[in-house]
Amino acid sequence: MLLCPPKALRGTLNMKLAGTQKVKLSQRISSAVASETPFRHLAGDFSKVAKSALDEANSLVVEEVRMDLKRLPSNLDGFRLVHLSDTHHSPFTDIEHIKRAIDIANDLNPDAFVLTGDYVSHEKEYIEPVANELGRLESEFGTYACLGNHDHWTDAPLVTKAFRGSGIRVLINEGFRFEARGQAFWMCGVDDYMAKRTDVAASLLGSFPDEMKILLAHNPVILRQAAKYGVDAMFSGHTHGGQIKLLDKESKRPTLRRKLTNGLHRRKDTQIYITRGIGTVVLPVRYQCPPEISLIELRCV
Repeated sequence: MLLCPPKALRGTLNMKLAGTQKVKLSQRISSAVASETPFRHLAGDFSKVAKSALDEANSLVVEEVRMDLKRLPSNLDGFRLVHLSDTHHSPFTDIEHIKRAIDIANDLNPDAFVLTGDYVSHEKEYIEPVANELGRLESEFGTYACLGNHDHWTDAPLVTKAFRGSGIRVLINEGFRFEARGQAFWMCGVDDYMAKRTDVAASLLGSFPDEMKILLAHNPVILRQAAKYGVDAMFSGHTHGGQIKLLDKESKRPTLRRKLTNGLHRRKDTQIYITRGIGTVVLPVRYQCPPEISLIELRCV
């Protein structure tokens, strides 16, 4: 049985308890501030992460990917593509970073290059320099490109003109029969989804039902449409791979996992490769998601 003390005594006890709690709380706060943890460690960790994120944005990683395709012509078994996207030439992504990416891409000696949009971020004065640099890409069978949402938000006609002037074939809801080593497949590109200009059907006009089809599309969200129209391989960017990824310490996998962020995926008989891209937007940082040059090897199955 709990006996309640007299009212006066309860008041005295409450004052003593309150004083004790205040002392303990203030002591704990003072101790925490004076100690190495958590605040000093937090500040130190943030500083390290920030530096790492800035450094990573200026790094470059080559990702080697094998794509097995049922309808790939036999003479083209082992055909190699370098896929570049999202250069985002701007105050955040300087031309020197893009130059390094192009030098590495050329050293890979692919058979052809594919580019999937967002070559600039917002400013028109960045279009000509990035077009000139991407025009330095050298391969036996050329360079092919589609447009992204930032290209439209900046000046899509000017981007198209500059790229074509640099020898890059820009595909805007159109395609052609790509011939190499005595055989052929259909190469096509669509305009940007966010600009509401995508037309997959138009890009396939002229193709044969049974021939292999490669589609360049900035935004991977149209994968369902690509599968519906029988596209064999689709190449996209747009996502930056998330740009900033927090990985689970044990599994080393992203804590927030989303479909179609980066890497090789499949829907029915259609495969898609989504690159993390070269540049950055919003902030000039990347974390556990480095810029990517994609080397794709097409193989017969």
